[in-house]
Amino acid sequence: MIPDDFRPIGRDHPDFLPLPERVDLDAAHLLGPAAAVEAKWEQMARSWRWYAEYAVLRSPSRVYPRIVELVAAARAVPELRRLYPYTSHMILKFSSTTTIPYEVRLPSVEPLADGRFRVRHGRVLGECDGPGEALALVLAHAPPGLGPAVRGEAGRGR
Repeated sequence: MIPDDFRPIGRDHPDFLPLPERVDLDAAHLLGPAAAVEAKWEQMARSWRWYAEYAVLRSPSRVYPRIVELVAAARAVPELRRLYPYTSHMILKFSSTTTIPYEVRLPSVEPLADGRFRVRHGRVLGECDGPGEALALVLAHAPPGLGPAVRGEAGRGR
């Protein structure tokens, strides 16, 4: 049985939240790596904002991790904004390539339920109170010469 707070909300429900406008990632990939990176940042910002709003509507008493704040903060950092962002299990990662298999050369950031952020690169590098502090730790572990994301080997035709 599905708990009441997880049942889908229909269009006629007062808490109905329409999906965000779609970002055409395929079209962006055709324009090149820079366009793909920009489109992915926009898609992530829209999607996580929607998920957070939906989670609050469905379960107001639950604490939702600070992923929206983290994505917005990372997007504002020029060195990170040049990389292809993606999330897995609500962990923000940064790739040097725009196609799978991603090339991850930086630590990842995980928003924790207690409001803090965990930074890891194979091992835990630290836990931080705010996204700015976590992203500074990510950049402190950046390899020299980390440039903008490029099309990966698997994405040559894309």
